[in-house]
Amino acid sequence: MRLAAKMMLVFLTVVVLMTAVGSYFSVRRGFERFEQRQQEMARETADALNDRLAKAWREGGAEGLLSAMQSMALQDPRHQTRWVWFEQTEVGGNSSRMTIVEQRAGVGSGQLSRTFTDEHGKRHLQTYYPIELGDGPRGGLEITGSLESLDAAARETIAMALVSLGAMAVVSLGLVYFAGLRWVAKPLDRLIAKTQRIGSGDFSEPLPVQGSDELSQLAQALNDMSAKLAQQQQRIHDESAERLATLEQLRHADRLKTVGRLAAGIAHELGTPLNVVSGRAGLIASGKLPDEEITASAKTIKSEADRVTAIIRQLLDFARPSNSQRSRLDISELLRQTITLIEPLAEKRNVVLEMEPAAEQMVSADRSQMQQVFTNLLVNAAQSMSDGGTVTATVRTCRAHPSGSETATERECVAVAICDQGTGIRAVDIENIFEPFFTTKDVGEGTGLGLSIAYGIVQEHGGWIAVESEMGRGSCFTVYLPQE
Repeated sequence: MRLAAKMMLVFLTVVVLMTAVGSYFSVRRGFERFEQRQQEMARETADALNDRLAKAWREGGAEGLLSAMQSMALQDPRHQTRWVWFEQTEVGGNSSRMTIVEQRAGVGSGQLSRTFTDEHGKRHLQTYYPIELGDGPRGGLEITGSLESLDAAARETIAMALVSLGAMAVVSLGLVYFAGLRWVAKPLDRLIAKTQRIGSGDFSEPLPVQGSDELSQLAQALNDMSAKLAQQQQRIHDESAERLATLEQLRHADRLKTVGRLAAGIAHELGTPLNVVSGRAGLIASGKLPDEEITASAKTIKSEADRVTAIIRQLLDFARPSNSQRSRLDISELLRQTITLIEPLAEKRNVVLEMEPAAEQMVSADRSQMQQVFTNLLVNAAQSMSDGGTVTATVRTCRAHPSGSETATERECVAVAICDQGTGIRAVDIENIFEPFFTTKDVGEGTGLGLSIAYGIVQEHGGWIAVESEMGRGSCFTVYLPQE
């Protein structure tokens, strides 16, 4: 129920209660005034007749008493007066309509009034006033007055109250409706709309503030809060942009550092095809080769040149900064290409890079960023084996708990595991291994940013990296990515 409707309901309830209470007390005061007048009449009549009736009793008994009542002609159109006996005795005459309890508790100590309904359904008020007869039986005057006019007045009062209530309700509801609509409903609707816009991140369009009531103060408070939230949002946006720019610079620096490590190995890799090109070109230049061999040498030169171009292109693609752009890619093929890029560096350290056969595994990822992750992990694995060894890479699908949490819901993942035969990582170091600038390598061997950057990239792709290591037997880094 809307607030304006609740206000109208409360106001109408108050009006009804006030009208009902006023009508009730009005009818009650009318009855009390009628009862008071009848009691006063009974007392005046009894005081005036007390001596005469006592004398009639002494001289003529019950018959004399009743004859005296008839001779006094006390009847009037509004009231009926008669003599009644308050107790059942052998004395003839009228008996009271009161119960024994009423007789003893009421009339015994003074006058008593009571109402009753006759056989026609009409109400009457009876007032009893005792008359002292000396040693005779107890009796007195019974004065009966009809309540028909009072009941009619009560009905008229109730009818007028209902009419007044209806008129007041219509006028009051109209006033409350229009006042509530203007001063409560519309301002509240604007406040609700403003809070909904704030909840959706829209801090524009401040509320108009008119007056100084509570709703106006609330509107001003919402405007102030919205302005502060807009400032905070802009500051967060600027800081996030700076953080992302810094992170991208760190990633690019890490790529360049890896390029520097690969340069020597790639230079050696380029040496062989360049020697072949040089030799074949020399033979062609000598002019001693037949046409068939010249053609064969030209094809060899082109093949070796394509090989050199592919190597250089891979290196440039890896080093070139790029914006994050995800697409569906085969993670198995990307891992093979990365291994090909790293092999020259690994061979210099007598490390063999092996990849177990793997089927096509499609994921949604940024190619350059994921290649940077695999490069970091492969280079670290090669550097962990100072005496040479084998690095094994596998790609498989599995169901795993995110970040290794057993309470989280399992997810379908593509798991890329890179395992080495190095010295291993201490358990105390595994807890901090993804922290920025944390490294266990010798000075000059690493900056401590590679694994941190790799973990951040994987997290951005909705995955995580798990580490298993045993001192003296090697380590295994597993990258979990949501399966496409």
